[in-house]
Amino acid sequence: MKSPRPLKVKPVFLILSFFVLICGFAWFLLTSQGIDNTELEMQKKAALTVRSAHTYMVKSLEGRGLEIEEGDLNNTGLIGPEVSEIMTTMGYLDIKRTSLDPGFASAMVLWYSQAGLKAGDKIAIGCSGSFPGLAISSIVAASTMGLNVKVIASLGASMYGATRVNYNIFDILWDLKEGGFADFDFVGLSPGGDNDYGVGAFDDFLYDNTTHQIFMDLCRKASEDTGAILIAEKDLSSSIQKRLELYGNDIKMFVNIGGGSANSGTSNYTLSFPQGLVMPQDVVTVPDDSKRGLCYEYICQGVPVLNLLNVKLLSQKANIGFDSVPFSEIGEGGPYVNVRYNKVAIVVTLVATFSILVFGFFKTKSGFFHEMNESE
Repeated sequence: MKSPRPLKVKPVFLILSFFVLICGFAWFLLTSQGIDNTELEMQKKAALTVRSAHTYMVKSLEGRGLEIEEGDLNNTGLIGPEVSEIMTTMGYLDIKRTSLDPGFASAMVLWYSQAGLKAGDKIAIGCSGSFPGLAISSIVAASTMGLNVKVIASLGASMYGATRVNYNIFDILWDLKEGGFADFDFVGLSPGGDNDYGVGAFDDFLYDNTTHQIFMDLCRKASEDTGAILIAEKDLSSSIQKRLELYGNDIKMFVNIGGGSANSGTSNYTLSFPQGLVMPQDVVTVPDDSKRGLCYEYICQGVPVLNLLNVKLLSQKANIGFDSVPFSEIGEGGPYVNVRYNKVAIVVTLVATFSILVFGFFKTKSGFFHEMNESE
């Protein structure tokens, strides 16, 4: 008696199933459609406004006798020096360049819409100096939609962010407002950095224990110039509570930009907070800690949060090119298009492929037993 050979599907069925899979994939690609978002015009308006704001800020920068940084490949004027007195944490140049893409303003319009926001709703924006591009995009998008925007900014910035002492995040936001690019209330400002105290990363190393004074001097001047309330509380918990007071009631969304202590908190749980649009039901575990930050404070109130920190992940969510030079084209592809996939093609292809394999299996099986009977 011959030893039985392993039971297999005959090659012809494998080839046929593979052919059907390839044809189905082609059908899927050819019939899926890119449909313009219903918010397309508003998205384009927000992105174009951001691009105009960049041009305005380059002129403002040059008017102060400052130059565009070598790494600012898209000439936005918003890439700062790697190191300065107000630099507080590490940062990466490609991340900072990506965050300046005006396409993020169009993505913000979508995220705001998905959260159910409508004209007149009040939103609270808290930003550090780390991502001036995201701060501009979030404010411009909200203003374009007619939202009531309350902004509190902190001075500290990671590398390549708003790290210029003479053109910091306060100056950038004030240019945004005074230049007429967005309508918002600049309600408060603070030093930022660890525990919102305001100390540079190289204090007493490169700058001889002077950075805290520089932080405070810049904050006081900005408060006088803009009318924003200076937040200089005795501890982080008090700083968080002060922000809640300044933002006021009836907040419909909180937007966090960067990793400021008062906004994100100061423990490991800050890194577990989801990125992008976060609805209250998306957060399962909430720390019981007075220093947990405004993201958790507002989630506990049932308020949606837009958390903007992990730029690489956010660019993927928004379908924005990473470190693009030049920036992505406004109004084309990416966040401006809603792709509708052909689900019928997927189902038919999978069913057909599976059916061929099953048929091939039983056909091969019947042949196998026929051979076994002959061998006996």
